[in-house]
Amino acid sequence: SDVEKIGAPAIGGALSGFACAPMELSMIQQQRFGSSLVATPGIIVGELGITGMWRGLLMSCGREGIFTAGYLGMGPVFSGKLQDQGWAEVSSKLGGSICGGIIAASLSHPMDTIKTCMQGDIKREKYGSVSQTFGTLVKEAGPKAFFRGWAWRTGRMCCAMGIMTECSYRIPKLLFPHHYTEEK
Repeated sequence: SDVEKIGAPAIGGALSGFACAPMELSMIQQQRFGSSLVATPGIIVGELGITGMWRGLLMSCGREGIFTAGYLGMGPVFSGKLQDQGWAEVSSKLGGSICGGIIAASLSHPMDTIKTCMQGDIKREKYGSVSQTFGTLVKEAGPKAFFRGWAWRTGRMCCAMGIMTECSYRIPKLLFPHHYTEEK
């Protein structure tokens, strides 16, 4: 079903947030302070304990779940719906990628904003919990705070979904041609 086609990638993506959160936290802190790739996690753990590495985890899991549901689920589901309505294959893939990209970017962008603010402020000087960070952002700039950079991220996501969709159609046929019959 379509729910399964979108739900399974969402769960897998959300689980990948457990890997993404500490890696992105390290990347953000490395960019801020110029420490090395290897030293940065040690500095974070030294200052905040091991739990410091998980700052922004909930938002990371949410963002990754939505993003993965978009490119592995929504894009292909929308593409199939468009083909069922008579759209050409190329047009339906493009339409599915755009629809999936816009929805996934719009739903995940606020989570990414909150996560990035939290991970940039590991000492919680300005941004505390998820709800405190949400409140701070709303107080500073209103709802638009959650959509700064939305157009760029959405454009990138639509392009990425188009590329991933095309790869998912072509690469299996190249790697496992014996599973595909000649199209006539």
